[in-house]
Amino acid sequence: MKARKVAGVTLAALVLLAGAGVAAVSWRSADALVHPARDASAQVPALPHERVSFAASDGVPLVGWWVPAPEARGVVVFLHGYGDSKDQSLPLLPFLHAEGYHVLAYDARAHGESGGDHTTVGLDEVQDVRGALAFAAARDPEAAENLALVGWSMGAATAILAAALEPSVDAVVADSSFATLQNIASNSITAFTGLPKYPFGPLSVTFAGWMVRENVARNAPLHAAPHVAGPMLVIQGLDDTIALPGEDGEAIARAAPAGSQLWLVPGAAHVQAHAVAPGEYERRVSAFLAERLSGGAA
Repeated sequence: MKARKVAGVTLAALVLLAGAGVAAVSWRSADALVHPARDASAQVPALPHERVSFAASDGVPLVGWWVPAPEARGVVVFLHGYGDSKDQSLPLLPFLHAEGYHVLAYDARAHGESGGDHTTVGLDEVQDVRGALAFAAARDPEAAENLALVGWSMGAATAILAAALEPSVDAVVADSSFATLQNIASNSITAFTGLPKYPFGPLSVTFAGWMVRENVARNAPLHAAPHVAGPMLVIQGLDDTIALPGEDGEAIARAAPAGSQLWLVPGAAHVQAHAVAPGEYERRVSAFLAERLSGGAA
């Protein structure tokens, strides 16, 4: 009897220790999620550009580049991925500039040179987009009548969330977006640590919400996609282990407005479609932007 009681106590202690370990790992993951390391790269565009500062609609100070095009026919706002910066726009600037677009690329809150002490991986970042759109409209009101958002990863998710709320956005190119924050948090934990998605992913998202006092679990571009004003171009790498083709890219494309396009890129990992197929990438994005920003249907 005594031995059975000791065994029961030991088992309960092991369960408690295991639960504490899961909670500790998930808490660290949540802290890393909302407090990304800042990219301190000092790269700058080869094209003529201006370093600019403006405020998000909730007042967070943002820093970016304004890359002007002569007689621009529109404005493209580039939104970078999680843990990255405006530098991520560098491979796209030459062809967007050549196509006649002003480009505004900026550091999202809690990234790069911008202010803010935490990220919500898209939710609060919609306020950054609103600030960027206001800046573009003040800088060139005529060109800003034709507005496009081009986003990678977190930036793609932010673009979808923002476009669902901002009818002034005429075109959205979403490259490697996640369908829900829980999806990408769970997939990232598995990809980078080898730990199982459950319970670590959902628990990390819950803890992240506690840290920023916001329900970040409602971060779901999949649910926002049907409310975007027009067709989107959704780009998804078939070798992506962070935003999965079936669960993320294809799901978003199915939920997007009629006429949206889905390009699945063989051999491309997360946000690597342009690196894998730069010519095809630029052709597809150029054609889509030209169609949408001229008032047509993609």
